[in-house]
Amino acid sequence: MQKYDNLGEVFKKLRTNRHISLKQIATEEVSVSQLSRFESGKSDISLSKFLIALDNLNIEVDEFIDTVNNYQRTEQIKFMSALVPLEYERNVEGFRKMMLEEEEKFKKNPDVYRYHLNVILLQGFICKCDESIQFPKKYINEIADYLFTTEEWNYYEIILIGNLYLFIDIPLLHKMGQEIIKRQEFYREIGSQKSVVMITLLNIFETCVYRGALDVADYYKQETIKLITDETDLYKRTIHLFLSGMLDYKEGKKEKGIEEMNKAIKIFEWVGSENLANNYKKDFEKYVK
Repeated sequence: MQKYDNLGEVFKKLRTNRHISLKQIATEEVSVSQLSRFESGKSDISLSKFLIALDNLNIEVDEFIDTVNNYQRTEQIKFMSALVPLEYERNVEGFRKMMLEEEEKFKKNPDVYRYHLNVILLQGFICKCDESIQFPKKYINEIADYLFTTEEWNYYEIILIGNLYLFIDIPLLHKMGQEIIKRQEFYREIGSQKSVVMITLLNIFETCVYRGALDVADYYKQETIKLITDETDLYKRTIHLFLSGMLDYKEGKKEKGIEEMNKAIKIFEWVGSENLANNYKKDFEKYVK
């Protein structure tokens, strides 16, 4: 559930942006001092007084709530954006600094569970960068509890699974993957979420192959190709080709598997994706005896 803990702050920003003083908003029902304490977060005001203040500010309730949500999304967008360069640099200390910041936010705002989820996500990035650090099992239980008590899985929920899948055992991960596939009609309508969904499902496919859960991997081989409907989506199709080849190889169809994996590597080379080609070459050399 969305936590609206910055209503006074948003109200003040909207008021000052319109160059309206507290005296201009105050009435017999809601005083200047009450509004001032509300804006500073020192106290709340009743719903009736809040609606009077909004009316005097010439703002509809829907417009105000949209503004609140945008501020909250902006904070999370900044958080997510900061992860990308740190992951590229494998910057463990950078992740630790962010984790301390999110822990501090959670201490100050214990009702905002997103801050704690951010801590868990950051711990996952730290463990991916430094494999000697063990991911706490209690976090997996907390993530599972959160996900399966959340009615709608949006962008953030998919990001959690897509970045923590390495630490989740196959039965639970498969359950999460099946839930994503059940909801894929919803994601199909939203371009950005559709892409994240596909990458997450391919990650699940990959880890099932590499961990030897071949029956489960075959399920994701069949389901993911159904969802890659755009013929121009070469990146996802090529990854699917490589993983299908690895699955074939592990199932005993060695020649077919080697041919598919080599074809995928060649495609990445032909389109100039040298880093991807090299990464999959390493996987090929590691697993193909």
